[in-house]
Amino acid sequence: MADRVADLLREVDARLGQPPELTVVDVGCGGGELLELVRERCPDLAERVRWIGIDMRPVGIPGMETVIAEVPASLDLEPVTGIVMAHEWLDEIPCDVVERDADGIDRVVLVDADGHESLGPSLADARACAEVGVDAAATCAWIERWWPLTEPGDRAEVGLPRDDAWRWMRGLLAAGAVLATDYGHVRDEREQRHRFGTLAGYRAGSLVHPAPDGTVNLTAHVALDACADAVPGTTFTRQSSEIGAAPLGSQPTASDVEDYFTRLRLRDPRAWGEIAWLRWDA
Repeated sequence: MADRVADLLREVDARLGQPPELTVVDVGCGGGELLELVRERCPDLAERVRWIGIDMRPVGIPGMETVIAEVPASLDLEPVTGIVMAHEWLDEIPCDVVERDADGIDRVVLVDADGHESLGPSLADARACAEVGVDAAATCAWIERWWPLTEPGDRAEVGLPRDDAWRWMRGLLAAGAVLATDYGHVRDEREQRHRFGTLAGYRAGSLVHPAPDGTVNLTAHVALDACADAVPGTTFTRQSSEIGAAPLGSQPTASDVEDYFTRLRLRDPRAWGEIAWLRWDA
């Protein structure tokens, strides 16, 4: 992935006529690991690139700037020329879940701190929905267009906050490219494979019950088509087509073999190759 982002940075640099300053912004950057890997691959651009990580903690890597903020939010950061990227960030933005009950009524799913779920107000009751923080009209319109429910038990993970976050990322860019990589789906995949949603919880890399108690990393796949529609001109591809193959020479080293099998995993459409790359260029 770092190889591909480094290539993208050079593409942007050439397309923009090698501007005096380029900026790479990583939203939800964690400890800045991906930024560091991209920087290592771009020594030829070192004098012109500014590296910025946005997260809830400092990056802590020399030569990298940190914006500490819970985003999306208004930032003291002028739109940049370069790349704004986010890796597996959109799928962690909280979203409402709606389920069709046994009577065919679409209801907001409520959840307590232990992860116990119950069906809340009907989307037909705008006032009751507002009391739990749900815009019933906007939610109904989104579901009708992007994730219609047909049978009792069907669920939709309402992607309105992810659509807004993708618009927000686009607003951080003056010229260059915006990139988000995430597990995601489109409407026909939702109807065929994800009727009951994709909500999952992880702790220390293991799958656990998705309880919102602060100890679990909660994720739900991104409605890619809805995000793309939110920012006209957005394209999306799968990682299986973005990550190039690594041919082995006649006498491959251990490093060559390791890289070869890593790229195979990244390209496998049954695994990491399914990750989507949302992109918008200016």
